[in-house]
Amino acid sequence: CDFEVALDTHDNKRVDLLLNATTRRDATGELLGVILVGQNMTERKRTEQEAREREIVAQELQSIEVYNAPIFGIDHDGMVNQWNINAVEITGFSKEEMLGQDLVKVHITEDFRVSFKTVVDNARHGQATANFEFPFFTKDKRRIEFMMNATPRCNAKGEVVGMLGVGQDITERKKV
Repeated sequence: CDFEVALDTHDNKRVDLLLNATTRRDATGELLGVILVGQNMTERKRTEQEAREREIVAQELQSIEVYNAPIFGIDHDGMVNQWNINAVEITGFSKEEMLGQDLVKVHITEDFRVSFKTVVDNARHGQATANFEFPFFTKDKRRIEFMMNATPRCNAKGEVVGMLGVGQDITERKKV
């Protein structure tokens, strides 16, 4: 019979054990006791959990690439860490050009930097913002108008690790 048990050590660390219990009998078959054999599974469980978290992140990143909307991610330090193909098509900036950039300092116009940074910071601290409008200059220096929903980006544990912006080019709508 196998079963798992979690123990707390004297220094408050959790140890996950897989135990196997079997009876101990004498030559006549009379029950003498129980033998427990244990295996420390703590590291294996941690490794498996990390692999599951990496898989979730990989699936999320793959799905972001195919959405029919410009999507970008900003990490906890304020740097672009995701830039999907639709963002490339609308802005002209490649993913390689954008990754690691401070979007606020480099690509947001002076008059919108404070409000854009506030939206980004709010998302990076767990508060979403819907329908935020701002101008963005493309690689070929055209001004386009964006509307963005900024949401907190969480890891597999539910911890906020940055911001995910989902945008829409509203340039034509603004002209009317």
